[in-house]
Amino acid sequence: MRSRMGFFYAVLVAMLCALGVWWIYYLTDEGRLYVEYSLQKMANDRLHAAFLIRTDPEVRADPERWLGPSFPNLVFRRTPHGIETEIDPKVVAQVAAEGRRRRNMFLYEGAFFLVLLFAGSTILVLSWRHAERFKQARELFLAGATHEFKTPLASLRLYTETLAREGVPDETRTRIQSRMVQDVVRLENLVDDMLAMSADDTFAMGPRIRMDLCRESQRVLDDVRPLVVDHGARFELHGDDGAMVSGQRLFFALALRNLLVNAVKHSPNPVTVEVRIEHGDRHHRVVVADNGPGIPKRIQRKVFECFYSTTGHQRQGGTGLGLYLVRRNIESIGGKVELQSEEGQGCTFTLTLPAAPDEA
Repeated sequence: MRSRMGFFYAVLVAMLCALGVWWIYYLTDEGRLYVEYSLQKMANDRLHAAFLIRTDPEVRADPERWLGPSFPNLVFRRTPHGIETEIDPKVVAQVAAEGRRRRNMFLYEGAFFLVLLFAGSTILVLSWRHAERFKQARELFLAGATHEFKTPLASLRLYTETLAREGVPDETRTRIQSRMVQDVVRLENLVDDMLAMSADDTFAMGPRIRMDLCRESQRVLDDVRPLVVDHGARFELHGDDGAMVSGQRLFFALALRNLLVNAVKHSPNPVTVEVRIEHGDRHHRVVVADNGPGIPKRIQRKVFECFYSTTGHQRQGGTGLGLYLVRRNIESIGGKVELQSEEGQGCTFTLTLPAAPDEA
């Protein structure tokens, strides 16, 4: 289907280009034909006037009176040999100037028309490519979401059928129930991440407000700390107040929250996560560093993609949406995300946000 649509648009663009070239050639040639026609018509008028002067004595006696109104482009000059009929040089110059004006006008019109054709065909091609990318992204999203949902659901079904059997040892039941809880948590995380991902498509972004990065970060840390108390995680915030940015508080909070939760989720206990606020003239930075296992360089570009998870098939509740949401939320308020990591030496995420102008 894509190849057929591509061929169709290629043929359309070729036809539009050919039409534009023909338009320019035809209208430019029309100006030349106008000059040739006008000069030929005046040459014919000159022959007719000369014939009348030779055949009619009355006309020969006063050609301006008898022929002037009918042949305004001619000049009658008396010589010792008779009356000579010539084309007025001023009229010839006017015809040449008019021919140039028409050629230029048609050339500009044709060029403008060709530009419109190219612009229209480009818009068509870009619209088609955008529609194809949207369709592909939607299919990848649905496929990824379906896979992410089916994996824990299939696991829950298997464990439920196992628990329904008679004679299952208590130790096995306890282990299965623990894994079922992990699958339920994974489903909850997936639903939360997908709701967060679609929030800005469903609801208005709301007004931008001035935010102090240090205070907003402290608020997020206080909110997340009870959720990770069982992991023995330790959060440290370093920085001073005054790093003001402009944006939506919810988007910043979701981005920082996901970074903190990811650091705890994918690091062995106990993990220490340091959050630093770095002031700048035009940009402020929020640096989130952990002492976890790190991310290999070969996959660092992929970790921000939708549904890409570094945990593979591990049962850690990963959905592959956390870092995607971090990038999406930070970019929505005008910032960018950078990752620095060495395998076995932890991760450092840097959120760079434009500094808010001083209040008047």
